[in-house]
Amino acid sequence: MSRPKTFTREQFLEAIESLIASLGMPPTIADLKKKLRIGSNRTVLRYLAWLENEGDIERWSGARGLRLRRTSSAGLETKPVPVLGTAPAGPMMLAEENWEGVVRVPKTFLSPSSAQFFLLRVRGDSMNKAAIHGDRIEDGDLVLVRQQSAADQGSIVVALVDGEATIKRFVRENAYVALKPESSNKNHRPIIAGRNLRLQGIVCRVIKSGGELIES
Repeated sequence: MSRPKTFTREQFLEAIESLIASLGMPPTIADLKKKLRIGSNRTVLRYLAWLENEGDIERWSGARGLRLRRTSSAGLETKPVPVLGTAPAGPMMLAEENWEGVVRVPKTFLSPSSAQFFLLRVRGDSMNKAAIHGDRIEDGDLVLVRQQSAADQGSIVVALVDGEATIKRFVRENAYVALKPESSNKNHRPIIAGRNLRLQGIVCRVIKSGGELIES
C-alpha cells in the first residue's frame, strides 16, 4: 500500500493560487482533491485547517468560502478591481454606480493590461443560459467587465439604453442593434436599440458567488 502524499505549506498554497488563477474563484474541496490527487476530503480539510491556523488563508461556510491572506513564494499576482453595484440580467433598471468594495482578480484575467476593468453584480435570469469560459451568468454572480464603447458581433455586453443598464448578447442587424437574452425564462425578449445605446463594456469573466470575495 502506497504512503499518502504529503505537501508543504508552500506547495498547498501554490495549488490554491493556481486554481484561483484558472477558475477565477476560490477552489472547492473537490477542486483541490483533483489538482493534488488527494483521495479524501478529510486530508484536504486538514491542510486547509493548517493554513488557516498559520494565517495563510481565511475560511467561512460555503463551498468556496476561502480567501488568501498570504501569497506563496511563487506569488500569485492579483489586482484589486472595483465592484460598481448591480446590473440586471433581466428587467432594466437605473444604472447607478455604487462602490461596494474590491475583489482581487488574477492579473492574467486583466488583458490587455492597458484596459480598465470593473465588476458588476448580476441580478435576474435573462442570461442564465449564456456562459463565459464555461461559467453561466446567473443571479448573484459577479461579472468582470472590460470597459470599452464598441463590441464585436455576438459579444456579451453591459449596455445603457435611455440611462438604464442591462447585460445581454450584442447582435448588429442591418438597420438596428439588438440586445438579446439567453434564458431559461421565456418571458425575456430582445431589446431593440438605436442611437440611444451606450456600451459600457464587454463581459470577459464570470466569478461565481463572487459577493463573498468583496473586500471593503
